[in-house]
Amino acid sequence: MTGQMYLSAAVTEVFAAVLVLGLWFFTDLSTPQALALGLPLVAGFSYLVLPYSMGVWVAVEFLSDRVGERADRRA
Repeated sequence: MTGQMYLSAAVTEVFAAVLVLGLWFFTDLSTPQALALGLPLVAGFSYLVLPYSMGVWVAVEFLSDRVGERADRRA
C-alpha cells in the first residue's frame, strides 16, 4: 500500500504549493503569519486526503490485478 502514501504526498504537495503561492501573491501577511495559517491548513488537508488516496489506490490495485491471479488466490 505504499502507492497510497505517494499519491497522498503528491496531492498534498501540490496543495501546499498552490497555498504558498496564493498566500504570497494575494495577501500581505508576514512570514510568521503565513506559516501560522498555512501549516495547519496543509496538515488538515493531508489528514483529510489520506483516506481518499487509500481508496483510490485500492481501486487501482484491484483494476490492475489480473483475473487469473485473483482466481489462483481464492483457491
